[in-house]
Amino acid sequence: MLQNPYLCTDFKKIVCALKAPLFHKREIMKKRELLKRYFIFTIALFVSALGVSIITRSYLGTSPISSIPYVLSLNTSLSMGTYIFLFNMVLIIGQLLMLDKEGIFRRKIDLLMQIPISVIFGLFIDLTMALLSHLAPTLYAFKLISLCIGCAVLALGICFEVVADVTMVSGEYFVQIASLRSRKEFGFIKIIFDVSLVIIATLASWLLSGHIEGVREGTVIAALITGPFVRLFKPLLVGIERWEAGNSVPIQVEETAALAQAPIIITISREYGSGGHLIGQQIAEHLGIPFYDNSLIELVAKESGFSEDFISEKEQNLPSHMLYQLILQDYESPINKSLSPSDALFVAQSRVIRRLAQKGSSVIVGRCADYILRDFPNCIHVFLHANMAYKITHAIHEYGIDPENAAHTITQINKSREAHYNHYTGKRWEDTNHYHLTCDTSMINNDEVCRMVEGLYNKKQQSEVNN
Repeated sequence: MLQNPYLCTDFKKIVCALKAPLFHKREIMKKRELLKRYFIFTIALFVSALGVSIITRSYLGTSPISSIPYVLSLNTSLSMGTYIFLFNMVLIIGQLLMLDKEGIFRRKIDLLMQIPISVIFGLFIDLTMALLSHLAPTLYAFKLISLCIGCAVLALGICFEVVADVTMVSGEYFVQIASLRSRKEFGFIKIIFDVSLVIIATLASWLLSGHIEGVREGTVIAALITGPFVRLFKPLLVGIERWEAGNSVPIQVEETAALAQAPIIITISREYGSGGHLIGQQIAEHLGIPFYDNSLIELVAKESGFSEDFISEKEQNLPSHMLYQLILQDYESPINKSLSPSDALFVAQSRVIRRLAQKGSSVIVGRCADYILRDFPNCIHVFLHANMAYKITHAIHEYGIDPENAAHTITQINKSREAHYNHYTGKRWEDTNHYHLTCDTSMINNDEVCRMVEGLYNKKQQSEVNN
């Protein structure tokens, strides 16, 4: 007979008694979450199809990815949805031609999944085009309004796809593999892909009908404004992400609490020159826990395959040109499927940080760690800032920057950190709501900051013991 785990004094026996039911429960939750993700992805396909149909019914052109199917449907008896399916089959064949045997074997599930997805999306296109058959704006202003509404709906569908994070449509897979094969950034290949589709659609229209139809200014507008709509809507879907995750996080916490005391992670976000590195190091030494700042670079290099020099240069830098942000950045693909170096680096850093947090208590400086570990139960998030005079003095003394350009250097580095954080988290770097403690290090010395953080650490540790 199994010994009652609650009367057992041997910790290993408790683990054995609890491990099986917890594992079974966790597996059930994983299946439920996966079903929810595919449900959301199906919604994403319908909403995206509705967006494409609204854009098309504005009669100012259609989206680049649907331009060739739309032009062919205007000049033949087959429907737009049918041509979208056939077009996706061509894209799948293109992927097969770009991959070697090993690549095809590794991606066989992704390749096969594109077929039913293409069927469903094509059906949704025909359905929504039929539902919107009476939408025919005549005034140019109404056409523009219809176009913008369609772009917003399409962006919402893309957001649902990103939240589902189970697969992508054929166009995105094609660009991803082409990017990998050519060793060019995803965003750059995406632009070439979209422009090529529009050119082919224009030539096809001219050859089939003797004039250009189906490709107009709306095609360019849709390509330009859909991305910004995605950025606007994505942070609003947090509730859906929580519903999708369900009780998976509490189960993880339950299991962790049963097997061992959960680690306590101190994350430090900081303005350049505020002393975050020194304070983090001092806290780690006092508490006797690991400290991660520059040492993360070596760990991330092993994870990602990037050189340490590349990581040091790129880990907090993003293009500041707004046009580049709106066009080249890939807003249509889940971030962990993007092949741009900046995105790949962020994913590698995230994996390393989460792995370190699971190993034990530690202090982690920067790198969006507060956001990356947002689902971890025992975190203390700290933000350090200071006035410019203090930051200049500290940066000159500690980092040896040029005194004449110190203010400019500090401002530029902090702008890069803010842009990096805002881009990857969808939140504001300086928003105090993200942190448990914010300190002005020009007013509070390092020892006092350390005492406050260590006090929070000890309080949380005591709370864990009592629970």
